[in-house]
Amino acid sequence: VQLLSPVRTGDGAEVTGAVGRSVTFHLQNLDGSAAAWSFHDDVIAAVDFGDPPRVTFFDDAYKSRFAFSENGSVLTISQLRTSDAGTYTAKISGVKTTFTLRVFRELVMPTVICAAQNCSAGGCRYTLSCTAPGSGYGNVSYGWRVGNSLWIEGPTVLVEELPLEELLLPLTCTAQNPVSSRNVTVTSAAAACAGKTVGG
Repeated sequence: VQLLSPVRTGDGAEVTGAVGRSVTFHLQNLDGSAAAWSFHDDVIAAVDFGDPPRVTFFDDAYKSRFAFSENGSVLTISQLRTSDAGTYTAKISGVKTTFTLRVFRELVMPTVICAAQNCSAGGCRYTLSCTAPGSGYGNVSYGWRVGNSLWIEGPTVLVEELPLEELLLPLTCTAQNPVSSRNVTVTSAAAACAGKTVGG
């Protein structure tokens, strides 16, 4: 799911990007002839405004993924890495514009596991847990749907299979972080609790 790339921002914005994709910082005020761009207070490039802009990189590590356009007012960072996260500052004639970049990995397909089951003559109760394996995702939220209706928020759901009652299946777990959303559907709680992994 492509949510946030590319991103255009105003002054002093917080920007969210996904690993491997691009973000764009847009300067609104060009009252000057050049801009000095810094990352974590280290100057990385100087840009003389013009068509095309003249760019001098002070660290060649940024040259292949940092591009300036629109007379030098736009900085695009491509092939984002988690290490790109942080504070970027453009200084023009003594005036600073700061952008805060957060970078997250896109979620992989979540996995549903059986956390508990309790069966008796009265039916079965299953506790299903949904999780997106891996790291670097930021805050991940979970929700369970029956059809198009949200049933419960959170990674865990209790499913009851009672005799002569229609079971609320299939169930779909949605995992979402700031840059992506992934779904996995459970058609049988009994199968999930029999050791058959769902999703992943």
